[in-house]
Amino acid sequence: MTPITTRRLILREPSLADAPHYALGVSEYEVARFLTPMPYPYTLAMALDWLRQAQPATPERAMLVIDLPGRGVIGCVSLLDELGFWIARPHWNRGYVTEAATALLDWHFAGTEAATVICSAHHDNAASLAVQNKLGFVTTRREMRFSQALQRNVEHVVTTLSRQDWQLRGQS
Repeated sequence: MTPITTRRLILREPSLADAPHYALGVSEYEVARFLTPMPYPYTLAMALDWLRQAQPATPERAMLVIDLPGRGVIGCVSLLDELGFWIARPHWNRGYVTEAATALLDWHFAGTEAATVICSAHHDNAASLAVQNKLGFVTTRREMRFSQALQRNVEHVVTTLSRQDWQLRGQS
């Protein structure tokens, strides 16, 4: 896959060399606590294991690191069972997640015939829910999911984005 470039970012397939940045970003509790399947604390060995199993990215299924030129890996955006993302805490509130997710969704809808994309977030993850709202996702249901970091069930807001809504964005 050719990396996807945006105005400020490069989205690319991860390599094992990314493991230290990946582990550092996810190992901060304020990041990990909102990543339901992610254990906490998160170690370099866990990052290496996770990155080893990464499959080649396709428009249907992709896990891409978010690379900020001059800084390196600052996060990840994926479209596996649902759209997922995280960004290292020093890079919060700069629009990087919205920019990266927009590029991934553009690639996904251009390269597939998928009708919808699902996303979700902890009910109290205001930042993630705001990103989903900016991208055009709408709430479809709430459900409980087990959080590895918190070691308890957490209410999740599940959202959906339709191909039609994605294509119509910005036309109003």
